[in-house]
Amino acid sequence: MAVILFVMGNSVLYSRRLSPQTTATGLLSFAVIGASQAMYGPALPGFTEAFNLQPGAAGMIVSAHSAGAVIGVLSTVPLARLAVARYRVGVSFAFLLAGALLIGAEMSWPLVLLGGWVLGIGFGTLALGINSLYAVGYGRRSPAMVNLLNAIFGIGGMLSPLLFLVDFAHSGTPFYIFAGVTAVLLPLAFMMDDRLPVVSVDAPRPGKRRGILLAFMVLLGLGVGVEASTVGYAATYLISVGVSADGATTATSFFFLLFMLGRLAIIPVSMRVKSNQIVLGSLLFTTLLLAVANIGLIAPVVVVLLGASIAIYFPNCFNWLNEVFGAANDTAYMMAGALVGGMLIPAIVAQIIPLVGEMAIMGIIAGVSLLALVMAALIKVRLAE
Repeated sequence: MAVILFVMGNSVLYSRRLSPQTTATGLLSFAVIGASQAMYGPALPGFTEAFNLQPGAAGMIVSAHSAGAVIGVLSTVPLARLAVARYRVGVSFAFLLAGALLIGAEMSWPLVLLGGWVLGIGFGTLALGINSLYAVGYGRRSPAMVNLLNAIFGIGGMLSPLLFLVDFAHSGTPFYIFAGVTAVLLPLAFMMDDRLPVVSVDAPRPGKRRGILLAFMVLLGLGVGVEASTVGYAATYLISVGVSADGATTATSFFFLLFMLGRLAIIPVSMRVKSNQIVLGSLLFTTLLLAVANIGLIAPVVVVLLGASIAIYFPNCFNWLNEVFGAANDTAYMMAGALVGGMLIPAIVAQIIPLVGEMAIMGIIAGVSLLALVMAALIKVRLAE
């Protein structure tokens, strides 16, 4: 708590750009979208049973969510020129609300997937808009504020899986509860304006820019794919190695506890260590932990530890991206490319699982993480040339 107050207080003091209400709404928004993403993993066994799905097929809702998030991110580019952009946060919350209601109703598997897609649209718009606002809204402490924002994301992700430990009469009730929280925050969301001025940076020269742009899209896609796949399949994997359903759900919640603590711990570090170094360290430890998670006896502990290493990847990759390109349209396109990875990689994992079995899930994701580590190293070398 002291870290949060220190960073927030000093950031506002030095910048005076964002009002306390805007800061608070941004943090609450990230708690909400963090909660939404974390609910899919514990819900997968229930979806499989309710709709009699093949092993791994329930994970398609993660891809549906990511597909919607891509649309949400790309929508920020044309909408930025229109007056309606003033209400972008409120409209995004409305999408979260509608999507959660569709999922919670569990009327049919296609409608559940549609709900994940609609919810994803709101998720993507909020993720890009508010991250970008925090990335330039607090002066020299902006990188630390991005880490704080994404730490709050982890708090939502830590709390929402706990809803699945309650034996509700209707399995969709956790999503109804999420919809209720979203509805309560809807008026506050419509009061927030996440539009921001473009901050100039020393971007790569034109001939080099395109290659770096493509490389960042691939890096973000791989990294987001690792996070989405781990979150989406951790509970399924743990059950496959003999952990009880309640134990897997508890491990998922502790995963997000470490996720939150990791992002809080990296806040002071991000003021002193370069973003690209944090990204490389995150990917290295994530790859190693995913490989070790294949040892069934210690799998629950390793899955929990993965929360910390995965947590620090995205906000610092986003900071690295803004340091290179600035908060411009390129950021939206690269974020969209990243979310494509979050859509495709879980879908690819879902197709591989029936061929090799659920016990191979962590090994598959470890391979993706290794590719991301190699890509990050190549980008760092290229930028240094």
